[in-house]
Amino acid sequence: MNKEFLPACLEKCNFLVGLTVGPDGTILDCNEAFLDLLKLGESPVGKPFAAFLMPGQSHLFSEGTPSAREGVTILLRSEEAGTVSVDACLGTENGNSILFAPVRTPQEESLVTKMSALNLEMASLARELGRKNRELEEANAAITRLMNTDPLTGVANRRQFEDVARKAMAFSRRQSLPLSLIMADIDHFKHFNDRFGHAAGDDVLVAFARMLSRSCRLEDTVCRYGGEEFLVLLPGTPLVPARAIAERLRENTERLTVRGLEEGIRASFGVTEFLADETLEELVGRADQKLYRARSHGRNRVEG
Repeated sequence: MNKEFLPACLEKCNFLVGLTVGPDGTILDCNEAFLDLLKLGESPVGKPFAAFLMPGQSHLFSEGTPSAREGVTILLRSEEAGTVSVDACLGTENGNSILFAPVRTPQEESLVTKMSALNLEMASLARELGRKNRELEEANAAITRLMNTDPLTGVANRRQFEDVARKAMAFSRRQSLPLSLIMADIDHFKHFNDRFGHAAGDDVLVAFARMLSRSCRLEDTVCRYGGEEFLVLLPGTPLVPARAIAERLRENTERLTVRGLEEGIRASFGVTEFLADETLEELVGRADQKLYRARSHGRNRVEG
């Protein structure tokens, strides 16, 4: 090979790839390291350098001599190993391009390949972990809903109500704000089950619970307390407005209709206002006393 186009320092060098490319993209000279790197059986001198580049990089030497630069990653075609990646530097001399790059040992090339595979695997695992975390969050949210919701009516269960009520009571004490509680009971509910069946009784409970939810504010809490008894917690509401709300709920109950049910639905309501020094049990107990009075005085009425 004619070495007149290759710097003397690269001619015998075995740890740096040396290559000279003319302005027209033709290889003018190369050293032994380049031949060894690409596993070439014959000299590439006189051939276009683009022929040894992977698709997508042929423009590097096909449009005249590139300007001098550092840190150019070039993908070369190897006759035996497929693709060879080199981190090369480019220079110019007498209008020709001088390319030189460190030679990687087979062990280094293998390490780079393994690291690339590991990076891909880690990226895949990160995506999978993200997906699993989202699924876990959704599952936890679903479990929380199941733990806090009455399965038949869809309103809060007793556990959720007690948690919300204690927080509301603490806030009421701290801010000196009113807080009222309504206890409701469907009149003669056992009659629906006995005459029309338990499925009809369930329909009555669902219809009543939906009516309570639709009739209340977003900040109010509707709870199925047990059986056919329901609670409505009214933050920021004193006793007189709470009585008016209970009366509106009673009137809405009278308008309820359930398919297959010949009779209308009626309900009784007990209303009380929270006292700053009482417990949740005492608050619910006083609402229950008012409800008992409403049932004792003929039902389908509000006491408070």
